[in-house]
Amino acid sequence: MKDRKGRRSWWGLAGGLPLFVAAACGGGGGGAAPPGPGPQPIYTLGDPLQGLSGDEQQAFAGGLVAFQKVEDPADGLGPVFNGTSCAECHAQGAIGGAAPNTSFARVTRVGGYENGAYNDLVGYGGPVLQARSLRDLDPNYPVGGEVVPAQALYVSHRMTTPLFGLGLIEAIPASTIIARSKMNLSDGVKGVPNMVYNSETQQTELGRFGWKGHSSSIHVFAADAYLNEMGITSAIFPADNLPQGIAVVAGEDGVADPEDQEGDTEAFTAFMRFLAPPSPTPSTPVSEKGRALFDSIRCSNCHVPSMTTGTSASAALSNKRVDLYSDLLLHQMGAGLADGICQGSAKGDQFKTAPLWGLRHRASYLHDGRATTIPDAIMEHGGEASAARDRFLALKKEDQDVLVAFLLSL
Repeated sequence: MKDRKGRRSWWGLAGGLPLFVAAACGGGGGGAAPPGPGPQPIYTLGDPLQGLSGDEQQAFAGGLVAFQKVEDPADGLGPVFNGTSCAECHAQGAIGGAAPNTSFARVTRVGGYENGAYNDLVGYGGPVLQARSLRDLDPNYPVGGEVVPAQALYVSHRMTTPLFGLGLIEAIPASTIIARSKMNLSDGVKGVPNMVYNSETQQTELGRFGWKGHSSSIHVFAADAYLNEMGITSAIFPADNLPQGIAVVAGEDGVADPEDQEGDTEAFTAFMRFLAPPSPTPSTPVSEKGRALFDSIRCSNCHVPSMTTGTSASAALSNKRVDLYSDLLLHQMGAGLADGICQGSAKGDQFKTAPLWGLRHRASYLHDGRATTIPDAIMEHGGEASAARDRFLALKKEDQDVLVAFLLSL
């Protein structure tokens, strides 16, 4: 596929093709999967995947440049936005990482009810607030950044997620992920897939990206972020976010929609798709003991150590072991973590199991960054994770430390 400039587009490759507060939104065991054969590649954080073709390497390099580019009003930045480049919010450890700290690159999502049904509050600035506006660049610009509207019943702070290994996650067959939802696991654990509507393919697909799995492909994930974080429209999302949801005289950015005419969304997609996963530190007796403890207290019911990709058009993504430590399913996490926000079929107390690979590169944990240590994050787990949390708390302090050391080796 080629973009408007005649350049090769990579968004349709390797898994990008469609695969298929506890308030209703719109109404036995199961530990580790056996590892695949052979050693895993060793990567420095931010590397491209090994085994890319020459064209794929070029697409990755071009995507990295686009990912770091600072946008301006001539590119369609605004009228309201949160950042001026992808890398501004994805920098922890390397370009493509998580938020650099808890006070920066944190997104606010809002939601509420209208006429008895859950509502994204688009007419009031939701579902994602843009805290900045073109007034940052022009003091005379007529509108400022958005604030939480009075109509918001739920306000959720979300930390920027790391992007390492996203192409491998995308290439895991939907059938593999959905099969986990049908397993009879212990502790009442019952993950469910978030089936979301993809406006690009006009199909309902398995969501796997974002804190609640609200995007089903990297391409849609990239276009969604381009709009909601920088205010730049694309063919997938062609309408600008209006400040506080209201059309204001002279309050637009002055660039015709869709604003992405240079294939930036495709470039971001290539960078994310071909970005290598984080590599664990070398195994030690301590990390191996921690790994065994992790499985014995059944954290692996949800944080599944490994899955395998399907056959892909890209050799670098085809039939690869993916040591992500997630089942990519939604789980009820209890009242303490519930944020009330509904996305796709995800309810207000459900979150996608966060992949644990690369955990040592994070500065904070959980969807809102409230936890600054791994034990703190574990103690916040409730709902389906309550039994595993309690088993962790029942461990001797030295065993807790060993398990945490294992997690910090990922």
